[in-house]
Parts: sequence; C-alpha cells; structure tokens
Amino acid sequence: MSGANTKQAPQTIFDTMAAKSRRFPGSSRGACQNIFAHLLRTTARGADIMRAVHGLGPMRVKRSVIAASALILSLSLAPRALADPTAEDRAAADVLFREGRALIKQGKYAPGCSKLVASQELDPTAGTLLALADCYELNGETASAWATFNDAEAMARKAGDRRRSKEAARRAGLVEPLLSRLVIEVAPEARVKGLQVRRNTKPLDAALFGSAIPVDPGEHTIEAVAPGKKVWSAKVLIEPKAGQSTVRVPPLENAPAPEAPAARERAARAPAATGAAPAASSWSAQRTVGLVVLGGVSLAGLAVGAVFGVDTLLKMSEARDQHGCTNDDPPRCDAAGVKLHQDANTTANISNVAFAAGGAALITGLIVILTAPSSQAAPPTAREVRLWPAVGVGTAGMSLRGSF
Repeated sequence: MSGANTKQAPQTIFDTMAAKSRRFPGSSRGACQNIFAHLLRTTARGADIMRAVHGLGPMRVKRSVIAASALILSLSLAPRALADPTAEDRAAADVLFREGRALIKQGKYAPGCSKLVASQELDPTAGTLLALADCYELNGETASAWATFNDAEAMARKAGDRRRSKEAARRAGLVEPLLSRLVIEVAPEARVKGLQVRRNTKPLDAALFGSAIPVDPGEHTIEAVAPGKKVWSAKVLIEPKAGQSTVRVPPLENAPAPEAPAARERAARAPAATGAAPAASSWSAQRTVGLVVLGGVSLAGLAVGAVFGVDTLLKMSEARDQHGCTNDDPPRCDAAGVKLHQDANTTANISNVAFAAGGAALITGLIVILTAPSSQAAPPTAREVRLWPAVGVGTAGMSLRGSF
C-alpha cells in the first residue's frame, strides 16, 4: 500500500459517511462504529480502505472511528431547516405553484410571483425558479428575472438537469441586454466613519460604491446616514429600458449638537431657584375672555335679534295686508289679524332683548380687551364681568357689572 493511498483513505471515508449519514439514525458510540464499519464494507474500493485503516495502527484506527462517529452525530442532529422537504411541504408547494401559474395566466403577475416565491421556499426546485424568473420578466422586474434565471441555471446544473440548465442560461442571456443599472457614487470626503448608504432601506455594501448594479425599473430611494450627521436622501426613477442612472452622495452636513444634560437640568431648576415668575404670554387670559365675549356672545345676540326682528316685520305686514289691521293701539282688524299683531309684539320684544344683549356683550368685550395688562405687567387681581338681562312689559334691557 503506498503512502499516497494511505493519506487519501480517511478523506474518502468521510466523504462517503457524509453522503450516507441519513441512513443510520442514532447517537451512541457503538452505533457510530457500526455505521463506520458498514461504510467500509460497502464503499467502492472497500478492501483497499480497510487495509489502509489497518495499516494505521490501533491508536490511529480508534481516533478515526471516534472522529467519524462525531461527524455522523453532528449530521444526525442537523437543524430541521437543512432536512429534505416533507410530503406535506411538497404538497403545499405544488398547490402554491399551480395557484401562482393560474394568476400569471390572468395577468396578475405580482400576486402570482408571491405564490411562486412561497412554493420555492417550501420545496426548492429549478423548475419553480424558472417559472418565478419568467413571472418577474412579465412583471417588468428585469433585474429580479435575470438573477433568478441565473439561480435556476446553477440549481439545474447541480442537479444534473441539462435541459433546464440550458433553458435558464438562454433566458438569462436574453434578459441581460435589457437590464437597467444604477450607480451610487459616494464622494471620498463623504466616506466618514460609520457611514451607511441604503437603497430602499436595505444597506449597501461599500464595495458596491461606483458599481453599475442591475435594478428593477421604478422609483428607488437612496439614503445616507452617519453618526453626528444629518440624514441625506434622494429619489431616482429608473426607466423600464436598458440604460444607466447615477446618484451621487454628497458630504453629509453636521447635525445640531444636542444640549448637554447638565445644561437642561440647570435650565429646569432656574425658575425655582431664583423665584422669578415665568414671562407672561403676550396674549393674556383677559384678552381671551374679551375675545370670547366680543366674538361669541355679541354676535349670537345680534343674530338672534335680527332673526326675530325680521319675523316681527313679516307678521305685521301679513296682519296689515291680509287682515286689514290698522296701526292703532289696539289695532282694528279681524280676530286673526289681532292674533298676528300680538305675536308680532312678542317677537319684537325678543328681538329687542337679543339686540340689547348683543350690544352689551360687544361693549363688554371691548372693555375687557382694552383694559388687559401688557405682557410685562404682573398678573392683576381677579377680574369679574357679569351680564343680567332685564325684561319688562314693553321694555327690554341689559345690566352689566364687573371689576377691572
């Protein structure tokens, strides 16, 4: 047995064990040793391998068995994510594939592509990748289509599927001349420590600065952030045709320095320590009250007075024109005219009261606003304004009392 064959044997054993590890579940050392022995017996050139192992000596054989056992144990405990798809996974993937193809035939490319992506995640196959790449191309996502055709070609070639590998390579070659590319240039002075450039919120590796990256047509957002700098962003619209667009990231502006915590604490304690009252607002509470009285109460009173005043005139006109009422007191007319005349007197009194209240509120509001202290003056004592309506037979008025 040559030295070259002796060195090659352990490598051949480990390769074979890795390929057949799923056939032998178990974790004990004895089980692993049995697996190891089985592999030696069943592997091509098994007799040569056995002789090579026996030539290593007892200690080296023992170490080889332990190492092989450790390898098989690690493979048997591999995460579920690395295992083959289950029957349920394949069934679900088949349903998603069929639904995706049906949506694509209806021209619903975006949801159809999503179905195919989900199918590929459950049961990865070169055929699904080809269908997904075709969907991307139909949807105008040329960069995604080109990359997926390339992935399909690699997967098919690895699986020995020459037909799909050749088709995927052909389709990728057809899409490549149609690619839209984006170049993101970053000025040397802009490459500060901690700089991060993002395209559509995804960080861009610095090695790609200045490279023509294939991108899907549409709007892309470019952002640049760095510690102590203002965020910079720009939008670029990529046309659905072959070509190249360039975005240049300028040096970022310095962000405002944050206020020191000690300074904020001193500012918060300043009024309490000095006993100084905070500055009064230029628009005092008294002015606010005056504005409410002036704008709200007075306008409401005047509006009510106007409404009832118009109603009074209409009633008087109807009594005079349709019922022959005179302007005497009491008027001379029929019973319906007398009733209209009485109603007109009532609405006239209400109108007078409303007008009086509105006028009084207007005067009060003006007084309150004009007598309000300036913003530098100390807060005066509490002020009070009260309005009382005064209504009598045939009379109406308003009583105003207050302190200023």
